Amino acid sequence: MSPRGKMVQPIETPRQAFLAHPLTVILVGIILSLLVRRLLWNLKQRELERLHGCERLHNEGGCLRYDFLGIAKAIKLGFHFRRRTSLPYTNALFKRYGETYASNVLGYRLIFTCSAENIKHLLSTAFADFDSSPLRKPLFQPITPDGIFTLDGPGWKKSRDQLRSRLSNLRKIVDLNQCERHFQAFLQHVPPNGQAFDVQACAFALALDMQTLFSLGESVDALSFCQSREKKQFLEDLLFVKEKIVQDGFRGPLRYLYPKRRFLHCCKRARRYVIAHVSRQLTGCSSMSEKAEGAQPTNAEEEVSLLADQALSILLANDSMSTTLSGLFFCLSQDERVVKKLTASILGTVGLEPPTWGQLGSLHYVRWVLQEAMRLFPAVVFNARVANKNSTLPTGGGTNGNSPVLIRNGEIVVFSTWARHRLGKDFGENPDEFYPERWKHLSGDMIGFIPFNKGPRACPGQHYAMIVLTYIVARIFQTFSTVSNYVTREWTERISMTLENENGVLIGLS
Repeated sequence: MSPRGKMVQPIETPRQAFLAHPLTVILVGIILSLLVRRLLWNLKQRELERLHGCERLHNEGGCLRYDFLGIAKAIKLGFHFRRRTSLPYTNALFKRYGETYASNVLGYRLIFTCSAENIKHLLSTAFADFDSSPLRKPLFQPITPDGIFTLDGPGWKKSRDQLRSRLSNLRKIVDLNQCERHFQAFLQHVPPNGQAFDVQACAFALALDMQTLFSLGESVDALSFCQSREKKQFLEDLLFVKEKIVQDGFRGPLRYLYPKRRFLHCCKRARRYVIAHVSRQLTGCSSMSEKAEGAQPTNAEEEVSLLADQALSILLANDSMSTTLSGLFFCLSQDERVVKKLTASILGTVGLEPPTWGQLGSLHYVRWVLQEAMRLFPAVVFNARVANKNSTLPTGGGTNGNSPVLIRNGEIVVFSTWARHRLGKDFGENPDEFYPERWKHLSGDMIGFIPFNKGPRACPGQHYAMIVLTYIVARIFQTFSTVSNYVTREWTERISMTLENENGVLIGLS
């Protein structure tokens, strides 16, 4: 009691005031936990860098320096993906931070690189240290449970060897008469007198018809004016699945927050379509192979599933041919000099008759323009690997970026084919310009040129694609000599399973 008879309230200590607000306690606890975790991570990082002879990698700076949870970076990546500006955005970052730098995305440390040496190291030299399936399997499993995109290790090797064996005899699998029939179907969509049409849409349909004939034994008739309802539904399902896979890939862990019902339904229906065609192919095959002496009995259902996975893997990646053709005609519509030289080189070598196998190998300028189109418009603009052990990249560390850098077990390395092809000084002067003659002094095997990837995971169908593309381009310029430009808007990225122009590619042929 005070002298005046009033109760004296006890003085609240800072500790008592702090504990009286449980949310504050929890928040402070989380912050301290993150700081301690970050400190321990840095100490371990320095220890491992000393052990492996590595130097510190540049981190993305600016306001993102304090983005410990990587939320702001994820929002920024999503913003540019929706705005169709991911490619110029990432190129600008490479120009600012160098060919290799680190960033934090939703708590994951991602290493971004466009260094030719680092990409070669990922794809070839240290191939065994990095996996693809941890990133790809959640995306591709509903459509290709055991396809080449979802596997690593022995399972992937078996699937790859089977695909390579299937694609090894080019003269057997590339029927030039079939190529000619598909080309004639393509011509039906070219309006007369150089009027405008979307060559990107036609190139996509052409590639899809050729790939489905090869994979399923029957074309999906994308170029036909009387496509069946079943084939049209399969095509719609396939396109939706491709788009959803790419969207979920960019969303990362946030993909689990988005509905999957339509995606899973389309996967199931598309897979059922492919399995039906594969089953018919197997049933109609000659029994000679089944009765071959010493042949081992196989599980028919398992074989059908395996072949369906292979067919769907090919179809999911089929857009590489259409990306190349649409990119090529986007460039040719703005370069009359190359069109004239290309036409003259084809007519001078082949004449007006459809080219033979022997003549296709002599069309050197066609190969140059195709390689230049693949360089400027690679089908797959981003790719990634996950370290399965502590490993390194040969460059990117230190103040000058020439020292090795540490890649810790579980870290993700993203490499940009788009940036490599457009920023790489090894392509000569003005690498962002269309100039086929640069390939007179360059090799398609150079380490910085990766339209089909490199190393053990290189695209097994790359030689098939080059033969078919060479034939189609030769036939187009045996038929037409002028490419009119109807493009009114800038080239705008649309990143699906492969790269497209959001605005299409409007040209005229005459």
